[in-house]
Amino acid sequence: MYEIELYGTIPAIAKEKRMSDKKIGRPTKYDPKYDELVVELGAQGMSKEQIARDFGVAWNTLDCWAEKHEEFKMALRTAKSLELAYWEDLGIRNVLETPGGQRLNGAVYNKIMAARFPAKYSERNKVELSGGENPIQVQSTHTLGQEILSEVLASIQASR
Repeated sequence: MYEIELYGTIPAIAKEKRMSDKKIGRPTKYDPKYDELVVELGAQGMSKEQIARDFGVAWNTLDCWAEKHEEFKMALRTAKSLELAYWEDLGIRNVLETPGGQRLNGAVYNKIMAARFPAKYSERNKVELSGGENPIQVQSTHTLGQEILSEVLASIQASR
């Protein structure tokens, strides 16, 4: 037979822990210097996952920090905006092929943009059906990053 010696009830132990000066859990790795660094990394085209990797934390840790630190939340938003600008600039710089220069693979670029920025660049097909007593109405919306690239190319060629 095993004997178990109890030193107090669970609620009493929990209350004692709360009353002590010791913090429970792992200390945060957050540093206010990350606010500026996250913006710099976003300007280099890095995603939230890449930034988290460079900080040595999981990507959802960045979200936790953003919930607790308003400055970090704003830095993450700025970084995402700068990340988009980086990738759009890359596409514009390489949309026209020059002899001996880099060549843009439009299909791969579209996939990258759709994966990184789905709200703006993903292919979306929306079909709505309504009926009842009325005849069926179909509304279809289609958006694709390639259309944006085509517009940029046309405007560049028109300005020549």
